Amino acid sequence: MTASESVKGDEEQLVAIVLEMTKSFSGAESTKDWAEDALWFDTAPLASKGRLAALPYFDRGFGQIKALRVEIDYLETVVRGDLGFVCTIQKWLVTNKDSSERGPLFIRQTDCFERVGGVWKIVHEHASLPNPVAWDGKVVK
Repeated sequence: MTASESVKGDEEQLVAIVLEMTKSFSGAESTKDWAEDALWFDTAPLASKGRLAALPYFDRGFGQIKALRVEIDYLETVVRGDLGFVCTIQKWLVTNKDSSERGPLFIRQTDCFERVGGVWKIVHEHASLPNPVAWDGKVVK
């Protein structure tokens, strides 16, 4: 296997983890590929360290909704040795418990991975809602 084939395979693994997270519906599912000491910043104005600290936050959020559909509008992946990054712009369509709908919500998310013992783990996640007034929806490359 060439170095570029190896990187391509790593990129595919990271993307598969991110895509699987978009289908999760609990804190345990959302964080199953996180390092135990992962640092995260999410759409709420808070930051936390550690997978266990994230579980109740995610469970509370998922507990308020009946359904969530996530579409990936943009995806970019970088792998450098044992570090990898997946940046996405996601479109969320939310159905609340009362059947009302929210969305589409556009989420920018960056998942930072480290390979430890041959296994990719998320060591940092940052998600944010772009300011709808300032963002024109275009991705600058």
